[in-house]
Amino acid sequence: MIITLPATTTDEIVSVLLTQEGAAGSSRVLTLVIDTCAADLEEALTAAHGASRDHPSRVVAVVAPGSPRAGAGLPAVVPPASTAHEGHDAGGGHLDAEVRLGHHAGAGETVVLRPFGEAARHTDTLVVPLLLPDVPVVTWWPGPFPDVPAQAPLGRLAHARITNTPAQADPAAALASLVAVHTPADTDLAWTRITLWRAMVASVLDPALRRQAVECVVVAGEPGNSSVRLMAAWLRLRLGLPVSRTDVAGSRGIASITTRTTEGDITITRQDPDRVVITRPGRCQPEAVTMARREPVTTLNEELRRLAPDLVYQEVLASLEQGPGKGEPR
Repeated sequence: MIITLPATTTDEIVSVLLTQEGAAGSSRVLTLVIDTCAADLEEALTAAHGASRDHPSRVVAVVAPGSPRAGAGLPAVVPPASTAHEGHDAGGGHLDAEVRLGHHAGAGETVVLRPFGEAARHTDTLVVPLLLPDVPVVTWWPGPFPDVPAQAPLGRLAHARITNTPAQADPAAALASLVAVHTPADTDLAWTRITLWRAMVASVLDPALRRQAVECVVVAGEPGNSSVRLMAAWLRLRLGLPVSRTDVAGSRGIASITTRTTEGDITITRQDPDRVVITRPGRCQPEAVTMARREPVTTLNEELRRLAPDLVYQEVLASLEQGPGKGEPR
């Protein structure tokens, strides 16, 4: 069910929530605040609703004004004249909203806010009345994110903040911009995307590492990909050995990781979205292993499960600050 509330107030939204069965939030484990644009809204909500099945939550999506609407069932509303132009007066403002329940909202309830004018300048004041008491607040930017997430209005409300550099036009530059402004409560989905890769590499390389046979590692993948960059930095920190990056045109994410050892090369190669192939020296046949490419709902689900500061990510991100040839592998 979707309840549309054009030209509404936060008091009216709260009233609607309280009158709906189960919407008081007693069984919710967090509030997920999504700061997004209309173009990214539905995809972000799909991921959030999928993750809510493991983490029942209230989802509050704030849609930036100035882009085409992507709401389900909400007709286009032209802001009042006092808020339709630059230079709104102090009292100007306009808020449209939706309350989504049942199968439209995952295992919880969803509020979509579309503020205009002065309301769009103070999104934190719109969100605060909708936060559930005594549970963590997570703010997620599925698309563009502020220069300093921890100091943004919706970022200041959060116990944990999630950015998504893979969705940016220049993921590598976006990742680099996070280095100087990182706080322990921040993480990025580029890091979450390589969880399975890190586990796979650790398992495959363990015997060679025990024999001290590893000489260097080459990470190959999509040019400018932030996950590729983080993977190379993590390997360098953990192995204390030379790690380089190689671009593979047309690839998506990590294409392969090749470890040169005294016994020959160990290679883990992405074969398709569901599998990788492992080639080891001395073995005639490569080994195919299931390792599905991670989707937004999977990565978001993992971050909502953790919520505590990720010290390893913090260490790896900090290593990028030194630049190529110093802390960042090429």
